[in-house]
Parts: sequence; structure tokens; C-alpha cells
Amino acid sequence: MDKASIVGDAVLYVQELQSQAKKLKSDIAGLEASLNTTVGYQDPALDAHKTQPFRGINPPVSKKIIQIDVIQVEDKGFYVRLICNKGEGVAPSLYKSLESLTSFQVQNSNLSSPSSDRYLLTYTLDGTCFEQSLNLPNLKLWITGSLLNQGFEFIKPFT
Repeated sequence: MDKASIVGDAVLYVQELQSQAKKLKSDIAGLEASLNTTVGYQDPALDAHKTQPFRGINPPVSKKIIQIDVIQVEDKGFYVRLICNKGEGVAPSLYKSLESLTSFQVQNSNLSSPSSDRYLLTYTLDGTCFEQSLNLPNLKLWITGSLLNQGFEFIKPFT
């Protein structure tokens, strides 16, 4: 089994886990809603909870990759263009994903907003410091993995 197929299997597994986590969160929300609407039941702990502002974990922001293109421009140079949704924490997550590609030198990057609900991130990577053989499919897997690690989901399969 080669490295690319192992990473590919790992990416599919992470996507499956994200799907299961989403389902569990929606189940929890449904149970909480039904608990709050139960007739005749007053839990004192719930009343105390209502008087204090909620300071727990913020609900997760949906981070969706709408389109991603990776183009090899030199022997070990690559241009990446991705479009994703806007939302709180999305831009920092994009750059954390980019920073996690430590085997590459980021030559430049640009984050713009072509519409009110989307971000466009473009960047070029230099892989000359990468000692192993480098090819486009492996780079796509690394980029996909770095985005999944930051909580992104892919609307369309990566091409």
C-alpha cells in the first residue's frame, strides 16, 4: 500500500467522522429542544442556567470548500486557488491550514472576497526544499488533509 492511498483512506475516514459528528450535534440539538418544550416539567437547574449567560463553547462554524484548483507551474512550484464560504473564524482557519504545509515555502498568498458570502484564497508554493519526489496528486492530498484538520468540508470532490 503506497503513501498516497493511505492518506486518501485517512481523508475519507476523517470526512466520515465529520459527518457523524454533525449528525450527533443535530441529535443533541433536537433532544435539547424537546427537553425545553416538555409540558409540566420544570428543572431548577435549567431555570438557573437560563438566568446566566451561556459561556460554553461557541457553536461550530460551517467551513465549506466550494472549489479548489492546484496547478503545477514549475518543476516544484505550485499555484493553489480555492473558494470557500465566509464565516466567523474561516479566514484564520484558511491560513492555519496554509501554515501547516511546513515542507513548502509559501511564496505569496492573497485572500479576497469576490462576493458577500465567499472568500477566494490564492497562493503559490515552492517545493524546492522538499527532498523527496514531489507530484501533483500527493500535494493535493496534503492540502486536503491540512484543510480537513482545520474543520473544512468539501462540497465537491477534489479534482
